[in-house]
Amino acid sequence: MAQTEPQPPETRRSGLPLGATLMTLVMVPVLIWLGIWQLHRREWKAHLNAELAAAPSMPVLDAAGLNAARDGAKSLLYRRASVHCAPGSIAPYDIKGGDSADGQSGYLLLVNCTPADIKPAFVVVAGWSQRPDTLTKLNVDTTFDGLIIERPYGKDASRPRFMLIPKQSVPPLAPSRVPTPGDLPDNHLSYAIQWFGFALVLLTIFGIYVRRWRRGD
Repeated sequence: MAQTEPQPPETRRSGLPLGATLMTLVMVPVLIWLGIWQLHRREWKAHLNAELAAAPSMPVLDAAGLNAARDGAKSLLYRRASVHCAPGSIAPYDIKGGDSADGQSGYLLLVNCTPADIKPAFVVVAGWSQRPDTLTKLNVDTTFDGLIIERPYGKDASRPRFMLIPKQSVPPLAPSRVPTPGDLPDNHLSYAIQWFGFALVLLTIFGIYVRRWRRGD
């Protein structure tokens, strides 16, 4: 009767795999730090939202106030403004995508209320249209009341710093949607959970890898 040869004893590794361990030791603290950073950002956003929610209750700005603030550092975001704009028959200064007061998507027609020889500090949304080519001329002689949005053209210093989004519109345009501080996204909690989740997944994968590595798989 044939005898079976004895099998060598199973060898098991001890310790930890160097490469995977170093990567985990580096990445897990980074992922946790990113999650904590997002939680701090959430606190900052809550403070910012509280300030912006109070902005509409501050004194109403006029054209002179907007012009004076053009090159300053003070934020006017969501401040109320009332501006009489009477340039007469003019072409739109610009056209941007935006919503009407009743939530329809379309285009906002912007007008410049500042004399041509003065660098404009602000533009005004004259109204909303479904098409960008509806009007080539607007007859503007209106007092606009609404909220201020900052930097509609980013950091381009040659363009207006403020945009007034009013409740009124220039016929035949429809009123545009006036923004609120609640429009600002606040996704910091979900981002924090994602970063913490990535750290947990990495630790789980590392634990499985170490177990298999020690078995020699």
